[in-house]
Amino acid sequence: INDNLLETCKTNLHQLINEKEYEVTQIGSLDLIVSDHVANGSFKSLKDSVKYFDEPNFAIFLRNIDLKNRLDGNLKYIDETSYNFLKKSHLFGGEVVISNVADVGSVHRVPRLKHPMVVGNNQIFIRSKNQSMNDYLFIFFNSKWGQHAIHSITSGSAQQKFNKTDFKKLNIPIPTDNWVDNHISPFLKMTDLNKAETRLLKRIKSSLLNKYF
Repeated sequence: INDNLLETCKTNLHQLINEKEYEVTQIGSLDLIVSDHVANGSFKSLKDSVKYFDEPNFAIFLRNIDLKNRLDGNLKYIDETSYNFLKKSHLFGGEVVISNVADVGSVHRVPRLKHPMVVGNNQIFIRSKNQSMNDYLFIFFNSKWGQHAIHSITSGSAQQKFNKTDFKKLNIPIPTDNWVDNHISPFLKMTDLNKAETRLLKRIKSSLLNKYF
């Protein structure tokens, strides 16, 4: 169902592009935040200040593999001190996360959890106060146009990567909020509900198995 909903969004985007109902805008000129793990300091300061845990702790260190697995697997955590240090990479849900090293172009939407989160390494995240913009950018960068834009700034032979500076210079099509509210956001809200229901059912299943077996 979720795959079909996302395909509907992409079909609507295709129509938007064909009919040229947008304005071309540089990402860096949009009212949004583009940040990542290393925005918080040098590699040494990150190593000295951030502690990782395999068992549940204050915040989830959200990696690309976790998003790919829909958080169904072994997660990494950080303590409250580390979370406070990583103030430039806090996630609250709804942000767009793009892998910018190795698995370049892997695009995800951060789930809304009742748990503090930070973005993991080798990823950038995009957050706008306007949720319509977040919704649109998620669909755009999942599309062939968005993937082409990402690969246009990707370099490296041994390890593919791109940086935030080049990303902010990308010119992309931006529709009106009204268009997004009618053609993108309703479908993403349905996928969110489906994912939340799936997580709840998994917790119920786990609880029942632990109780009776």
